[in-house]
Amino acid sequence: MKNAFFALFAGAALMACTPASEPAQETAAAAPAASVEPTPAPPVDPAAATGDECGASTHAALVGKPLTEPGVPAEGPSVRHIRPDSQVTMDFSPTRLNIHVDAAGMIIEFRCG
Repeated sequence: MKNAFFALFAGAALMACTPASEPAQETAAAAPAASVEPTPAPPVDPAAATGDECGASTHAALVGKPLTEPGVPAEGPSVRHIRPDSQVTMDFSPTRLNIHVDAAGMIIEFRCG
């Protein structure tokens, strides 16, 4: 009885592996691939290319001067004055100007972020 069961199981397994009919031969030739036109690159923003989206380089002449110097941007939503004892968030905003100031109130650097 065992041998008959195994023979029946093996036969069923072999029948499951054989295709019911031969696959149809593809007679149609593959369609030629359409040519793809290259798309032009978007214009490059000079500030973005240099990493100066916030305009830090425009204030470089103020480095070494006091924070009270005329022309220093006032603190606001897009400008931070960062002193040695300041607590600032670590979020990066490329359009925000960070003005780093030492303990004496002198500007150390301008940086985007």
